[in-house]
Parts: sequence; structure tokens; C-alpha cells
Amino acid sequence: MEYREKGDESSLHIIIFDELDAICKQRGGKNDGTGVGDSVVNQLLSKLDGVEQLNNILVIGMTNRLDMIDEALLRPGRLEVHMEISLPNEAGRTQILKIHTSKMRNHNILGQDVDLKELATLTKNFSGAEIQGLVKSASSFAFNRHTKVGTLAGVSSDIDQMQVMRDDFLAALDEVHAAFGVNDSELKMCVKNDVFPFAPHIEGILADGNLFVEQVKKSSRTPLVSILLHGPSGAGKTALAASIAMASEFPFIKLISPESMVGFSETAKTAQINKVFSDSYKSPLSVIVVDNIERLLDWVPIGPRFSNNVLQTLMVLLKKTPPKEGNKLLVLATTTNRHVLEQMDMFNAFDSDIYVPNVKTLSEAEIVVQKMNIFTPVEHQEAFGQLRQDGIDALDIGVKKLIMLAEMASQDIDKTDKFVSSMSGLPHRSY
Repeated sequence: MEYREKGDESSLHIIIFDELDAICKQRGGKNDGTGVGDSVVNQLLSKLDGVEQLNNILVIGMTNRLDMIDEALLRPGRLEVHMEISLPNEAGRTQILKIHTSKMRNHNILGQDVDLKELATLTKNFSGAEIQGLVKSASSFAFNRHTKVGTLAGVSSDIDQMQVMRDDFLAALDEVHAAFGVNDSELKMCVKNDVFPFAPHIEGILADGNLFVEQVKKSSRTPLVSILLHGPSGAGKTALAASIAMASEFPFIKLISPESMVGFSETAKTAQINKVFSDSYKSPLSVIVVDNIERLLDWVPIGPRFSNNVLQTLMVLLKKTPPKEGNKLLVLATTTNRHVLEQMDMFNAFDSDIYVPNVKTLSEAEIVVQKMNIFTPVEHQEAFGQLRQDGIDALDIGVKKLIMLAEMASQDIDKTDKFVSSMSGLPHRSY
């Protein structure tokens, strides 16, 4: 009405739709029989187009799921200007930290040892909201130091001297994590046993992994690099892939594993895999570890059977370079059945492959057990001396099984005898 009366002299009105994807999903995508969602989209479209043009209204929609919004809303004449708000870089994070700590500085609460530039470096891939949560968490740690815990809670007398120190922010970093950051807990579970360099090829695998990391980081010609680690079951493929990923210190590191998708339908599984890859595209440097591909594909030798939907999803994503220029992605995948991937025509989707062998000699096994520190030097020498006297020298055992046998033997009263008998019962070749 105002525009009809005043024309170009009318005031500007702004309408903001927060979480636009919640009310304007793709039409026909929800089969609930009511059609309410489609009606909302149709009504909004009719208001945006209108019979008469109104030039005093600015409509702003906000979403983090652009793919879920009905395409008709994104056409010219409607919500046609698309602006992506990316994750803040280090300079941006410094500015955000200055904003959220300004009151602390003004009231002399921020400790002298707090370096905002250091915090900006430590908060890779943090969003503005997550930085705000970090500051609140650090404040709570500082407040806890001046809280008296007893029958009745209270504050100490020196509360007026409270300051938020550097240690408070470091403690808060253990509590507040970036949604597009590093999946520490799952990766550390993959490397719960140290990677023992029991043979030159293990050091070679780690060195090659580091070269691929540097290639992704520095090369402008290869924004996407995908590597397949294959070998016998229990050879340590997952631990090596996780070690390479964590050593890269990339701001985004995620693990895709069958354990996290138990009970998922094919649709849910493909959606989850696609989400991890989509999230990685928002980070300048990313690593995705795809563990145990044949289990993700639901492959079984009886039949055989596998999920074609998951297969096609992975094959597409393994070849899809990050859409934003300058962003880079390293994919590290593991499999025990390389021949299965070859039959599925998936093996060629990887840029390179690395073979991870078993422990092949008694000398290699000796290095692993020695680094575990479960035997005394005398026990260690006695156990492996007995194995050599029995003519055991050439082995073919996964490092995970070797660690398990050594740990089991360490619980026995006669550790050396138990370990020797367990190792003697394994398939081996005698010279």
C-alpha cells in the first residue's frame, strides 16, 4: 500500500527468512499426503512475483542447505543473488576474537598472556558462533577457579581479581570443537596402538603419505588426490591412513567408517558419505579417510552382493574436485579385497595405491614386541631365542594379531612360554 501511495519515495522494507530450507523444501519431496510444504513454497513464489511490481521490499533468505531449497525460488527475479559466507580465515578469526573479548579487555579481565593471534591459529575452521562458544567456555573455566565448592556453592573473596588466562582458552579448545574440523576421537581410536616402524616399507609408506600430503598442499594442478591402501586383514592399513591424516595437520580431517553407519539404509549411508565430502569442500585443506570400503559397500563373498548406490556415490565423489577454487582434498581409503574393487571397476578411480604387507620375518616381529615394552629384556631374549631354536623365521601375520598375541601372553604367569606357544601355532615357513 505504501508503494502505491508514495512510489519511489516509500521506505525500504526488509523481510528476512532464517533457515529458509525449513519452509521451502523441494516440492514433491515430502509424501505426507497434506501438501502443506508445497503450498508454502507456492504461496511464497506468488508473493515474490506478484501481479504488480513492488520496488521497496528487500527479501533475504538464509540457509546452510542450499541443495534442499526449491529451485524455483533461486531463479532470476526471485532470490537471484547468492552470497556464500565462507568459514573465516585466520585474519577473520582474529577480528571475531577481538569482538567477543572486547568487554574483557575494557574491564581488565583478559589475561596478559592471552594472544588472540595465537588463538586464531589454533581455531582452524571455527565458525563465528564456535569462536563465541570458545570465549564463553574459557570464561567458565576462569570463573570455576573462583568458585567455592561445599555444602552451599559460592564465590571466593578474590572474585574481583578474576582474569581469563591463556590456559583457560586452551582448556576450552578441548571442550569446543569445530563442526568442520578434525575428528580427533575416532582417528585416535584407529591409532590406539602406535605405528611401529618394524620394517623399511612401513617408513616408506609413511614417507609416501607425507609426499601426497605435500602434493595436495602445494600443487595447483592436483586439488584432489585419492590414495588406496590395500593389503591383508590386520596389516595396519587403517592405522597408517589415520597417522598420515593426523600428521598432515589439515584443518578438516574426517573418518568414514562402517562402524559409524551400522543399521543405516542405503539412502542414509549415501547421504552421510555425501555430507562428509560436501563439508570438506568448505575447508581450504581437507583429508577424508574412507575405511574398509568393501564393508561400506555391503560386499559379501556369498552371492556376491554389494550396494550399487553406495558404489556409484563413492566413485563420483572420488573424482569430484572441490568446487571452490583454491580448496584441496586428500582421500585415503583402505581395503582388504583389492580384487573386489577391480571387479567393481572402482580400483581405477584412485590416483595411486599403496600395498601394506604383513609382518614377514621373526626379526620384524621382534621389533614390534620390543617396542610394546611388555617383556623384560631377559624374557624378550628368551622368547625369541626359543622361536629361533624351533626353526621359525619366516612369518605371515598381521601386526594387529601379533600385538594381540603379545598382549594376551603378558597376562599369563609364564609370559614367554605362552608367547612362544602362540607364535609356534601360527602358519609359518621353516628354513
